[in-house]
Amino acid sequence: MLRCEHAGFPPSLRMTDAIRLLAGGCYLALRTGSADCLPPAPPRDALERSGLAGMHANLCLRLGLPVDRTTLFHAMQLAAVNKTRWQALERLLAGLADEGLTPVLFKGGAVHARWPELRELRALSDYDLLLPQAHVERLRTALARRGYVAEPVGGRLTQRLVKGWMVCKGSGDAYENLDVHARVTEPPVCSTLTHSMLASTTQASGIRIPDIEDCVSMIALHIVRSGMARPLREYIDLLWYVDEMPEALWAATVARARAHQLLPALFLSLRQALHCLALDTLDPARATLLHSRLEALSKPINRLRMGMLDWLAPADYPLHPVPWRNHPLFRRSLILGTGTSGLWRVGAAFLSFGTARLVDRLTRGDRLGSAAD
Repeated sequence: MLRCEHAGFPPSLRMTDAIRLLAGGCYLALRTGSADCLPPAPPRDALERSGLAGMHANLCLRLGLPVDRTTLFHAMQLAAVNKTRWQALERLLAGLADEGLTPVLFKGGAVHARWPELRELRALSDYDLLLPQAHVERLRTALARRGYVAEPVGGRLTQRLVKGWMVCKGSGDAYENLDVHARVTEPPVCSTLTHSMLASTTQASGIRIPDIEDCVSMIALHIVRSGMARPLREYIDLLWYVDEMPEALWAATVARARAHQLLPALFLSLRQALHCLALDTLDPARATLLHSRLEALSKPINRLRMGMLDWLAPADYPLHPVPWRNHPLFRRSLILGTGTSGLWRVGAAFLSFGTARLVDRLTRGDRLGSAAD
């Protein structure tokens, strides 16, 4: 039975706890189809800081809770924008397929493709596409022909190593932006994940997406690569994948994360998700099962790495991030090395990317633009 006595948000509740209960209430409403844990009127600051105003609003409408005008506006805005952007993406991918280009849609886009019912609930900043490096120039040309604008990221050497670039077109509700990737992160870090996703034959809504095991690994990598914290919607994504996952599929997911050298990343991501969504408070039985999986994930992690994870990525870190740790030099070295098992790969990527940037600058080939996150 769910323990949702906090759904009313007493005045003495701390803001961070209000955010956790809001995020957990949204997740459990998604998972169970029940409004028992969904707070009907959370503090406005909690809605804004959590980034879940649109999801909460649409869940209230879907589950029959009364809503005020502001909530109704958030619901309608998110649903309308996501619908427009998804339809534009479908048209784009259909046109690219006619030209022999079939990129893989991943991250939040894979959630939208695999579960259409979540499109009006799950906000995202952009759609992410992955394709082989050999197809990059063809895709650049195809996107430019369709009116997408992009500024090159760095010089020629840097462009061979950077994981992606951003393109956009339109404005207002018709605004479209894509992150286009040739790899999931700077090589040779997690190169196996790049290859595995590019080899995917999984489809949803008629679009190529990674299989579930790689989707979970990608969430874990994204959390680490972003400085050990991401918006709360991505922790909801993670639990949406792994909570109630059959044991055989969970074992395959763990094995895949280990193959991609992302076992520490999966551990820290699941630990943060459990805390930030307050499942110990809202649904102790569900939390107990997830904690058992978390405990199993922790066993192969040595004491030194676990100490680093406790320092750099404690359970509550997404709610209290340290700004200076978000510097690219720190994220691409100590943080990435702690969150993945391939320390030498992180070192090689750091040195090769830094050298490429330096050479491009010295040869005046550096045209800095917007790299995909």
